[in-house]
Amino acid sequence: MRATKGLCMLFAGLVAFVPLAVQAEDLTVEVDHAVLLRLDRDADLVHIANPAIADISVETPRMMFLIGLAPGETGLYILDRDGNELIVGDILVTPNTSHEVTLNRNIQELTYSCSPRCVEVAVSGQSNPGVANTSTAGAGEQAGLDLE
Repeated sequence: MRATKGLCMLFAGLVAFVPLAVQAEDLTVEVDHAVLLRLDRDADLVHIANPAIADISVETPRMMFLIGLAPGETGLYILDRDGNELIVGDILVTPNTSHEVTLNRNIQELTYSCSPRCVEVAVSGQSNPGVANTSTAGAGEQAGLDLE
């Protein structure tokens, strides 16, 4: 009985030292803003699935900044030297709402995030999001928007 109890305690002690993966995290950051990430252990590999949406600036192996570049969603993978997952999850880059412009044309309503260039963003409740009537040449230029 005593040997079994000793083995159980030894096993429990070993489990305490096994590095566990950090739970999958979903991180949100606005375009042209940053989020500070602090880790408990040194990161060895940092990967962003789509670097056009977000970037990461590694200041130290335990401190880095996640930077939003363009509206969208991508994946983040941070591993230690042994391949253990420190952070694995999705990054959601949202438009900077303080720089939004809503364009109303007849029955259509389109919203653009203009930081630094105007990019269309989906907003719930808008009619025909993503569809614009471009039959009037130069309408976007008259409004002072870059509607590429």
